[in-house]
Amino acid sequence: MGDTTIYLMLSGGYRSKRDRVDRLYVLYDVYAESPAEAGALAFTVREYLLEKLPGQSIDGVLVLDVREQAAPSWHPDMQSLEPAYTGEVCLYLVADD
Repeated sequence: MGDTTIYLMLSGGYRSKRDRVDRLYVLYDVYAESPAEAGALAFTVREYLLEKLPGQSIDGVLVLDVREQAAPSWHPDMQSLEPAYTGEVCLYLVADD
């Protein structure tokens, strides 16, 4: 088994309003030593993304909103057989002028 790890990966997106609003899809994978630990951590990541990230300004980009695309679900790694959960959110971003 490997270390507890959280991966965030861009899974798609588009400019939803010319030169104003970007919409990005972000997939998150959470690996841990046990299914219970991976699941608990995945739901903690979900809570942060949905509840704490909106309104944050990061390097000149304001996170307007975060919407859930897929709640965390059991998705063990097929090669390493490590316990893992995966979920997806959609971020709405604008330039923080």
